Amino acid sequence: MFLYHMVIHNECEINISPQRVLKEGLNNKTATKWYSISGNLFPELTKRFKPVNLPKWIDFKVAFGADLEEYEKPFYRFSVFSDKILVFNRDISSDLFAYIEDKYDGGRGYFVDGLPSKEDLMKQYWKSMNTLDEYLKNKPFNNPELYIFEQVPAKLIDYIE
Repeated sequence: MFLYHMVIHNECEINISPQRVLKEGLNNKTATKWYSISGNLFPELTKRFKPVNLPKWIDFKVAFGADLEEYEKPFYRFSVFSDKILVFNRDISSDLFAYIEDKYDGGRGYFVDGLPSKEDLMKQYWKSMNTLDEYLKNKPFNNPELYIFEQVPAKLIDYIE
């Protein structure tokens, strides 16, 4: 099974060359910034509602995003190589992000009208957490958000143009 990571070149961010990724591997420093890390949207809430006995490697500061399917070229493709890959419900992430959008809109509430509180959403976010294997077996939600919590070795990565 393969996972995918989009390559986005845009003028406002530092572009990481494919050559660098193919030499160093894929990690939170070489990953495309296209993927927001929902666990970092509200770090204090993430920490407060994080289940107690989770392994220490579940740290959103080192995580980066991936996809189960190809999106558009160019992208990186690599085989599943680790059990340190978690899947969360992207719909909950979108609702959490609405609170960020609302803040930039002056806090008028248009984006968050009818949504649960940030606290309730963060609790739901953690409850949605599955290992990749669990997610693939059960598919408990339709809109997966994948995070990898360790570096993808360069030797596993193909750059698809």
